[in-house]
Amino acid sequence: MDKKLPFNEVKVWGGIECTINRIGDEYKDQLRYSGHYTRTGDIEAIAELGIQTIRYPVLWEKHQPNQNTEIDWSWTDKQLDRIQALNMNPIVGLLHHGSGPSFTNLLDPEFPYLLATYAFEVASRYPWIEDYTPVNERTFDNRTFQWTIWSLVSASYQ
Repeated sequence: MDKKLPFNEVKVWGGIECTINRIGDEYKDQLRYSGHYTRTGDIEAIAELGIQTIRYPVLWEKHQPNQNTEIDWSWTDKQLDRIQALNMNPIVGLLHHGSGPSFTNLLDPEFPYLLATYAFEVASRYPWIEDYTPVNERTFDNRTFQWTIWSLVSASYQ
C-alpha cells in the first residue's frame, strides 16, 4: 500500500486536569489541588515531552467568580506567554466539567449569553489563539457514565 496519508507524523497533545466543579455552593479546583497555580515550570516540563498542542484552562469560574467585576488576567497572561514562547498551540478551555461561576448555572436562561460574553473577552485579550473548547463535559458525571456502561454491558448479555 503506497497511499499518501493526509498527515505525515503523529502529533501528541497534552493537557492539565483543570476541573473546577461546584458541589452546592462549594467549588473544588483541581489546579489548586495539584499545585499548578503556584508551581513554575509545568509548561516547560510539558514542552520537554515533545507536546506541541496543549489543552489549557482559562476557566470562567476562576477568572470571573463574581458578576460585573474586572478580571485579573495576570497569571493567565504569564502562562499563555510561556506557551506561545515555546511554540505550543493552546486549545483554550473556558468551562471544564463545571457549571460556571456562582452567579449563573446551566439552567439559567442567561447562561449562554453570559458565557459568550466571557468567551468574547478571552478572544479579544488573546487574538493569537485559534482553538477553543468552550464547554467540556457539560453533562458528564460518574453516575451517568456508570449507568451507561452498566446498561450497555447488561444489554449485550440479554
